[in-house]
Amino acid sequence: MPVRMTRERGQGADASEEMQFFWDDRATLGLRVQRLKTDFAWAEDPPSRTRRFVTNVRIRPADDPDQLDVRSYLLIYRNRGDTARHDLISGERHDRLRRVGAAWKLARRSFVVDQAVLGTRNLAIFV
Repeated sequence: MPVRMTRERGQGADASEEMQFFWDDRATLGLRVQRLKTDFAWAEDPPSRTRRFVTNVRIRPADDPDQLDVRSYLLIYRNRGDTARHDLISGERHDRLRRVGAAWKLARRSFVVDQAVLGTRNLAIFV
């Protein structure tokens, strides 16, 4: 999840390749899932109530015929506890799908948020 940069037109990319809100691979994702099953996942106790709205899905063939590049817009609504406070996180997902047998599996995902500064207190949910 690269950090969004605020730049004037023509001044380069608007998302950083060097800084990320988080950078997970298969191993760290597995650790995050295992941690959520313990008593030490305070950021998600009580668990968040979330909705994910996926729109504008665009699919393109990749260079490899067994892969697809998929872009989509994502809006996440999250509420916790008994308060009216909620988080809205929006952005664009860039996914690489790979054919494994008869199924398509997620091989890579990047989520570029629209906000330059996230207004959420933590980000322990999966995007």
